[in-house]
Amino acid sequence: SLSMELVREDTDADTEEVDAETTSLVSPTREEFYQNTSFPNAVRRTAYHFDGMGNYFTKEWNLTEGRGKEFCWYHVELPKENQKLSLSAQHLIDVLCPPLKLQDILALVSNGPFCGYVDGALVFRVNSAGPPTSKFTHRLAARVTEKSVITVSLGRVPRLGFKRMEKSLLYEIPRVEKSNLMYGEGRAESSVDVISENEFESVTVIKEHVLEFLLTMNHSEEADNPVPKTVSNLIVHIVDTHMDQLQDIVTTLGLELDTVELELDK
Repeated sequence: SLSMELVREDTDADTEEVDAETTSLVSPTREEFYQNTSFPNAVRRTAYHFDGMGNYFTKEWNLTEGRGKEFCWYHVELPKENQKLSLSAQHLIDVLCPPLKLQDILALVSNGPFCGYVDGALVFRVNSAGPPTSKFTHRLAARVTEKSVITVSLGRVPRLGFKRMEKSLLYEIPRVEKSNLMYGEGRAESSVDVISENEFESVTVIKEHVLEFLLTMNHSEEADNPVPKTVSNLIVHIVDTHMDQLQDIVTTLGLELDTVELELDK
């Protein structure tokens, strides 16, 4: 009977080892998921923490939610490259899983419009048709919970961040530079420079093309965005900046059509 018990114990031990190996192959641990980065630096990531009282700071990319009045925002910027949709999904899996699941990734990156609840979170998506490399292609997706927001965009979105009023170009005294003669040929070019006219006042010198850009667009690149105090305020800010981007796309398209029309008239 003693030998039978020893054999049974050895068999149980072997079974536990096999089960452990199988489990490790099928279900990697959470730590292994975080370390498994297939596409390092493939996307740009930005994380904000809001205290609910009008203050914010950047935070580490850990996809945690806020507590109390606090909430978090995680933004992923997919590259504007000619790549398959499956590769974009892999980029999101790389930076959002865990805690997100496959159904969340599919809801964020799939083609076409979508709005609904996925695993307890509100998800909405607006993806226009066209190649990712086109400047007329626009894509936005968001996953919203009570204490966190995850957004995905194709390429950079102007004015998506926040800036204090005293650091905005709109609150500077402007001077427009029409040529490079002001600083000589040896100086490196800059779009914005600050010079002192006297001991009490300084002016900001901007290039002529910067002024043309500000006049062309329906908003300013340096516009001041109020810091949201609630998740709903944050959603309004996100949608508003994307609407500005859509307006920029329409404006650019109109200018290009005018140029083509002038060329045809010649």
